Amino acid sequence: MLDPLKLRVLRSVVETGSIRASAEALGYTPSAVSQHLSSLRRETGLELVERSGRGIVVTAHGRALAEQAGPALEALAALDRTVQDLRSGRTGTLRLGYAGSFAATWIPQLTLDVRRHFPELGLDFRVRECTDADAGADGFDIVVGEGLPLERAEEWECQDLLEEGYVVIVGLDHPLASRSEVTLKELADEPWATDDPLDSSWFERIAAACRAAGFSPAVAVNPRDFPTVLGFVATGDYVTVQPSLIAEDLRPDVVAVPLAGPGPRRRLRVQVRCAVSRSPASQFILDRLHDRAEHRARTIPGAVHLGSGARPAVPTGGRSGTTGDSFGATSGPSGATDDSSDATSGPSGATDGHVDADAGIPAAML
Repeated sequence: MLDPLKLRVLRSVVETGSIRASAEALGYTPSAVSQHLSSLRRETGLELVERSGRGIVVTAHGRALAEQAGPALEALAALDRTVQDLRSGRTGTLRLGYAGSFAATWIPQLTLDVRRHFPELGLDFRVRECTDADAGADGFDIVVGEGLPLERAEEWECQDLLEEGYVVIVGLDHPLASRSEVTLKELADEPWATDDPLDSSWFERIAAACRAAGFSPAVAVNPRDFPTVLGFVATGDYVTVQPSLIAEDLRPDVVAVPLAGPGPRRRLRVQVRCAVSRSPASQFILDRLHDRAEHRARTIPGAVHLGSGARPAVPTGGRSGTTGDSFGATSGPSGATDDSSDATSGPSGATDGHVDADAGIPAAML
């Protein structure tokens, strides 16, 4: 393959008509230009320039080669620009998977912000059904949810975003609708509705907290989607317990009431592939997610914005009774806590981050 550098030198000589003018245009010495031309003559076996008095004349072969090299050099320059754009995150595609509780609250605005700042960047934002062990199985670049990838953990960086409590959602006519808070024990005789699979780690977290309160939740309906759950709840005959984040945008015929006292809590994280973690687009998304988490911590009792320091991802403990929160100490803009002890405090005196573990609640798996 011909050397693009030598072809650029030939095109410059053709355009300027002299070795000295070409050297000045390229920032080379005249001898360097002559050496490049001699080397290209040996590579092609063609006479490219001829001496004429004290100067040179480009041959017909030289002009033909320079003309044909033009489109190839322009394509290489475009390729260089593409590499720079990809490296800077201005172009290409980012695939982001997120848990359903983010769907109606954080993701739409995040998508709009990213498109405004990176208009040439392709986005593939998808709700991720959190059932696969490996968050990277679907080719995501960024994953937002509760857990960590179990496989190929060395390919990911993890940042904690938010720790939050749970709420009970009831219909407007339900006797608990006017309460400022409700204990889990008060839900012992209520028929429950949930869209979580009953054998999932997410429902097990709630069920374990209920068992610690002296009862097992009586799940009467178990549809596959949250809107259907709210339809049952709106009748006034059912209750559902959900993370407080999901209660940010509820239909008008239901109300969310905070759970009182020690209860289930969850920790939300964002995982980024190391290969894209330093791109401006990825950093922009991380900043926006932390902005949202910080805002929520200021406005929702019991929510805590966690540290924004990135760490290599490590495997979680699965359904072994651990929380998967055993990371090094981090601190963030909101005064986030030391993860080595998991002690956290929120606007309403949020409980210790190990409430789940103390109740024997298994880790949530994304």
